[in-house]
Amino acid sequence: MTTDVITKRIKVEISADGYSAYVVAVEPDLLPADIQNALATSGVIFGLDPRAPFDALNAIGQPVLAASGTHHVDGSDGRIEINLSHERTPAEIKFGITNIREGEIFGAIVKPTNGSAGLDVFGRQTRQQRGKPALVLAGQNIKQIDTDDRIKLAATADGNLKISNSSVEIVPEYIIHGDIEYSDGDLEFVGTLKVLGDVKGNCRLKVGHNLCVEGSVEDASIMAGGDAVIKGSFVGRGYGLIRAAGNVSVHVILNQTIEAGGSITITKESVNAHLIASDSIEARAAIIMGGTVTAANKIQVRTLGGELYSTTRVRLGMRELVNEELAAINKDIELHGKVTAELKSEMYTLVRDKINGNAFDEEKAERLKALQDKLREQNDIIAQLKKKDVSALEVNRKQCPKLSVLGTIHQSVTAEIRGVRLPLKQSYTNVVFEESNNEIIRTRNL
Repeated sequence: MTTDVITKRIKVEISADGYSAYVVAVEPDLLPADIQNALATSGVIFGLDPRAPFDALNAIGQPVLAASGTHHVDGSDGRIEINLSHERTPAEIKFGITNIREGEIFGAIVKPTNGSAGLDVFGRQTRQQRGKPALVLAGQNIKQIDTDDRIKLAATADGNLKISNSSVEIVPEYIIHGDIEYSDGDLEFVGTLKVLGDVKGNCRLKVGHNLCVEGSVEDASIMAGGDAVIKGSFVGRGYGLIRAAGNVSVHVILNQTIEAGGSITITKESVNAHLIASDSIEARAAIIMGGTVTAANKIQVRTLGGELYSTTRVRLGMRELVNEELAAINKDIELHGKVTAELKSEMYTLVRDKINGNAFDEEKAERLKALQDKLREQNDIIAQLKKKDVSALEVNRKQCPKLSVLGTIHQSVTAEIRGVRLPLKQSYTNVVFEESNNEIIRTRNL
């Protein structure tokens, strides 16, 4: 604080930062103009309080705030912000997984701000400290969306969010260096997952793309949006399920269930398992004994069934699979048809009000437009379902499924191709079975 003694009767005190000026009236015999002149003589010209001279005269000997400057505001530094759309599960936290889906805006690089300059009571500009930019680069699989105050970060692929001191990126493939235990709880990864150990117990695992397990799988429930490769065994008490949109490959399977949108490959053996493939089942060097085996196009196996083993049931062709799909499609069409009927009924009431002039206000007009949009959406859904219906029937007509046994098919096998029963009065070796005109044709494997 500096003090200017203008006269013995008036003192002006300035704060060290220059943002405040105080005046002290030492004697009572003064006029407001004397106070004003004293401030001007001290160079105080900005932020003057017009009431200060009168207040000073009413508080003889006491400092009174006479002028206040405008403080400068330093700019803020740039930073990265992450805004996840969901809470991470305990399993995701344990394995260091942060799921980000393609198209998701998960955060932003906030730009630094300049701040603003100030003015002290002498009218001098005081400079601010400008913010520093964040030293973070957007890496692979990230799209940057530039706005006024930030750069939004959007994922261009499904994967794991990886943040380091200098970069942020989305990594599509993640590796777990060990086992997944039942105690870990449910685990989901939206990208491609590789497990270097085993999947133990009856845990639940969901993978958005491909899955590779270097070890074995017990009674787990596994869902994969792509392919699933189990390099060890898939053995348990019969509670295990692997359902993949793509292909599934397994070395040994016992008691468990596999459902594949593509093909199932078995490299050694399948015992008392339930196999369903929308394309084919490949077991050229493997044995399939017991359980059920269902495929749309082809089953190729080294040995099928066993002399002293329980019955192995085989279904080949799309008929059963298509019938199930058609039933689901028709049910969806029926449900959307009911929604369409309800929309039309409400629309009819609103249109009648509009024609008759029955208080058809803005709210009703907006409701009618929303119903029209919803009706178009429902009609589009029904049209797509009908296309799927026709496509499924067409696929069924074009199928020419084959059962190819490179070694032995045992008499205990119960099989049908496109709904036609395969009569096995004995065991055969190196044969191919096909359906033609509701009859089973047997030929030699070439």
